[in-house]
Amino acid sequence: MKIVIMVLAVALILVAVALLIAIRKIVALEKGFKNADNTDRMTGLLNRDGFMEQGELVLEAAKESGEPVSLIVFDVEELGRINTFFGTGVGDEVVKAFAFAAKAAAGKGGVVGRANTDDFALLTHCSGEAEAQEIAKSFRNAVMNRLSSDTLRENVNFFAGVCEFDGHDDIYTMYNKASLCLFTKDSNRRLSFFTRDMENSMVEKELLRSEMLTALETGQFELYYQPKISFKTGEMRGLEALIRWHHPTKGFVPPSDFIPLAEKSGIITKIDEWGLFTACRQSKEWQDKGMSPVKVSVNMSQAQFYRTDVYATISAALAETGLDPKWLEVEVTETMAMQDIDRTISVLAKIRELGVSVSMDDFGSGYSSLSSLKTLPLDILKIDRSLVCDLDDNKVSKQITNAIVELGKAMELVVLAEGVETRGQIDFLTEIGCDLAQGYFYSKPCPAKDIEALMIMPLVGKAQTAAE
Repeated sequence: MKIVIMVLAVALILVAVALLIAIRKIVALEKGFKNADNTDRMTGLLNRDGFMEQGELVLEAAKESGEPVSLIVFDVEELGRINTFFGTGVGDEVVKAFAFAAKAAAGKGGVVGRANTDDFALLTHCSGEAEAQEIAKSFRNAVMNRLSSDTLRENVNFFAGVCEFDGHDDIYTMYNKASLCLFTKDSNRRLSFFTRDMENSMVEKELLRSEMLTALETGQFELYYQPKISFKTGEMRGLEALIRWHHPTKGFVPPSDFIPLAEKSGIITKIDEWGLFTACRQSKEWQDKGMSPVKVSVNMSQAQFYRTDVYATISAALAETGLDPKWLEVEVTETMAMQDIDRTISVLAKIRELGVSVSMDDFGSGYSSLSSLKTLPLDILKIDRSLVCDLDDNKVSKQITNAIVELGKAMELVVLAEGVETRGQIDFLTEIGCDLAQGYFYSKPCPAKDIEALMIMPLVGKAQTAAE
């Protein structure tokens, strides 16, 4: 009997041990699943949820100890462009280099995570700009050391936003504040600190962004037109369409106040499309009234050119309005055209096949090379106003402007000078053979109804009177 009892006891013990082992395995497995859910697979860092969870624990401890804590968000600059031009394999290399650098910069007790596709969050014990700058410096050095080529090092950079723990914010609030700095980033300043003024400014910008959408829906935008005048005859040879915003409570909102925000937020593509259709419709309306046809030019933003099917949009505008393509001109800036020269050539060639003219705006302000310029399908070269405004008293500006006119003539392009305001500029540009002028000397941008009057009255007579 005793032997039976002993056997049963041993069996129970073995069952208990086996059960305990099974329970531990289950717990370990669950823990593994939990850790996997909180880990970014590519980098091995905490993902957003994991970072927030661990970060909140650090903040709770900081409340008790009073130790300074800062949250730094490192944003990989233009990761999408790197993936596009160098391949996703190289993009992954960049991401892993940033992950390594973030771990190295975290220090003892720091928490590091990949919070978004191109954002790395670092919660560390530091205080003040000097310490944050040191962390950013060591971070950059670590990134550069991990990259495999000089070409890649030249194309990789980052912006960083910093929020210091005030003893009250939770981890989500701190992350949002640090990320807010990235929306106000400056190419000359790679690291910026959150301030209350920054938050107020962001709120105002978000309100303005919302109001721009409303403006499109309710007809608050209007196109003004600035004449392009022949130096030889004084006749109007074209018009540039320029957008204006009449806000119901703020009144006139300068383009410089809303165009940059529209470009950052992506709304610019909607505004550009509206402007294109409106300009085509207005030009056709003038012709239907019996007025002499005049070519109207519209500006094309970088976002519209690279993120939309601009050829299809132009085709649709011409088809819907019935405007003959020869009375439409699209303007691209020098800097924009050189972003992706192969795409620029392809798209502009298709646009010209429609019968639409193409001009390069702001020439002389960017960095185009002659080898690239000669391959671009262009009709007009517009000399940047920064050169024209100095023609009265700047010898170098005169030499550069003269060289641009000669270049344009050699390429059989029409050359236009922007920002013409004085008789001296007129005389010099006429002497060197510039074709067209645009500027306040002749006319400021005007509403469509005022342009109709200018179509009848010779502007050269008006300009001479003003000069006298």
